[in-house]
Amino acid sequence: MSIVGIDLGCYSTYIAGIKDGTVEVLANEYSLLATPTAVAFNSIPRSIGVPARQLVVSKFKSTVAFFKPLLRRDADHGGILDAIPCKCFPVNPLSKDLYASVEVYNHQNEPVRLEVQQVLGAYLTKLFDIARASTGVIVEECFLTVPYYYTISDRQVILEAAKIAGFPFIKLINETAALAASYAFFKKTSLPASNEPPKKIVFVDVGYSQAQISMAEVHKDGARVVLAQHSTEVGGYYFDNVIREYFAAVFMETKKLNAKNNRKAWLRLAEEAEKAKKSTSAAYTKVISQVECLMEDTDFKAEIDRVKFEELAADIFSKFEKLIVNFLHEAQVNPVNVEVELVGGSSRIPAIRAIVERNFQQLAKTTMNQDEAVVRGSALMAGLLSPRVRASQFKLQDFVPEAVLARYKSEKGEFKYATIFKRGDSVPSRRHATFPVTEVDLFYSNFANSHRQDLLHISNVVLNSKNEPNPHAIEVPRYRFTFSYELDQLIYCNTITRVEKELPPPEPEPTPADNKDGNEGGKDEKKEENAQNSNSNPQEQKDAQQQNPPGPPQPRDRETRMNAFSSLSSGVDQVVKQIYIDAERKMRHDDEQANIKAEAKNSLESYFYEIRDKMEMNPGLFIPEKMESFQSLMNNIDEFLYEDDSELSVDDYSKKHADLQEAYNASVIHQVKIEEVPANTEAMDVDPPRVEEPAK
Repeated sequence: MSIVGIDLGCYSTYIAGIKDGTVEVLANEYSLLATPTAVAFNSIPRSIGVPARQLVVSKFKSTVAFFKPLLRRDADHGGILDAIPCKCFPVNPLSKDLYASVEVYNHQNEPVRLEVQQVLGAYLTKLFDIARASTGVIVEECFLTVPYYYTISDRQVILEAAKIAGFPFIKLINETAALAASYAFFKKTSLPASNEPPKKIVFVDVGYSQAQISMAEVHKDGARVVLAQHSTEVGGYYFDNVIREYFAAVFMETKKLNAKNNRKAWLRLAEEAEKAKKSTSAAYTKVISQVECLMEDTDFKAEIDRVKFEELAADIFSKFEKLIVNFLHEAQVNPVNVEVELVGGSSRIPAIRAIVERNFQQLAKTTMNQDEAVVRGSALMAGLLSPRVRASQFKLQDFVPEAVLARYKSEKGEFKYATIFKRGDSVPSRRHATFPVTEVDLFYSNFANSHRQDLLHISNVVLNSKNEPNPHAIEVPRYRFTFSYELDQLIYCNTITRVEKELPPPEPEPTPADNKDGNEGGKDEKKEENAQNSNSNPQEQKDAQQQNPPGPPQPRDRETRMNAFSSLSSGVDQVVKQIYIDAERKMRHDDEQANIKAEAKNSLESYFYEIRDKMEMNPGLFIPEKMESFQSLMNNIDEFLYEDDSELSVDDYSKKHADLQEAYNASVIHQVKIEEVPANTEAMDVDPPRVEEPAK
């Protein structure tokens, strides 16, 4: 199972792999399928996943959690960034910064600035460790899901993080496409054939930081995503936050203390608000929320029920309903003619389901696993598109979320634009576009309205071959670019074809050397031709020449295929910084050494307590003359185990373990073990002697 899929979430992440022809969701070292999206840098080794989530409150200055929104740069994040425990710095639209960053305190309690791709790279190492521990093999192929609305430059940040972590083979797939693939493949027995009208499915995915609605057409042999819309103002965080704001108001009213002024108290209220959201979604009864010593040795206590929660979140529900209305308006589909599937953790909120069912005029279904549906589709496509897996007829098509424009400069120096891909076009697909220049830039159609146009830049494509002029050309050449829009939502252009009209070069006249080489054969042909001409009428020859005079040579089209070079988006570094790669390698090496040292310490500690128990339970086991020196060594090791180990190495623990084992063997009375020899079974199987009666 060297093929895996990853559903990278804001709150938590899932991993799935291909095993024995099926998709299996992998558990982490805590036997949990969901691994929290969190990294803590307060110690060596770094805490990643479950242990990092446990440090969100106590070590908030060193912990990066819920950092997925930082990967999107050209956007107004709103309040979602407040979920990140440590200080974070999104890309300023008025600056030239390319990446968001965070400030964390390391194991030496020193502030360190890290860019978001470094944090993601560290988190990816943990995910691949989980996959390797679960499967026993090294991962060699991986599909990682991203929201459909991420731009190419945003996706290239994720790919940069993969290279920093040492996994350059990671490929991307839209979450909406993975959902469609998961539904079509695992429910294909109930779907129409490929030559019949497809079944239309609407997926409503409400996660922690966003809500996405997509429609797909599915049949037995594949799926095609037709449309998708989203909102970054609806999600689990926003529901938690309105409850937290309510709790803070209650605390201020009853205790006259402002929890917002204390970062640790504010984060603890967020955890309590999440619990209250889940409880009110599960039952109508009132929920009592309380936190001991929230701040200034003051306890917090409040009550909330579902009615109060829905009242607090009314604005969020309104935004969600508006998203559905806009989606149906663009889709131009009758709601009763589609089937609706709910996925995502926040889709369990009863009001979310009620809004969906009211607008689609039908019961919403949850036949797919709401948490695992996306990751199963990701792993599935990683397997189906892998050369290691037998080819399948299953075909997945996605759609273009934003129109793509090509910009070039005219002879007058003015910018000209041409639309290459329109919103809603199917992908993978290819397009040809012809320009009078050898260099074009690709942008998203909305780039003109952005303060950071570089973040909406897709690629610069330029001719990468020697462009020698054609002496026979009669027109200025034009250049046909071939663009490929792939399933990973990346656009490539590897070929440029020069198209021109030319006059055919004149045929070379025969030279005397050619006549000489012809020898007698040439002479015979010439004699035969003269004889034919002499037999014909001279007047007929003249009339024929006047009727069919030799015209000028006709122009012809000529195409020359040439290489093209496509750069990365100007919104990212063209080359991954080596210092980031080296820094991640060093941190990973330090983590490995720290784990080895911890194992050595645990081994020594276990052996020490085993011997101490023997000394207390059976003191007669030791030689009296050596008890004093051995007891002194035990006291020494006891102090050694509890002192600061920051300056100690693996060798120090290994040496102490060897010294203790040697001293123990020299101080204990070695008893001779008498083992009972097993019975000779062969001898026992011999038949007893028989006494025969004498013959009469």
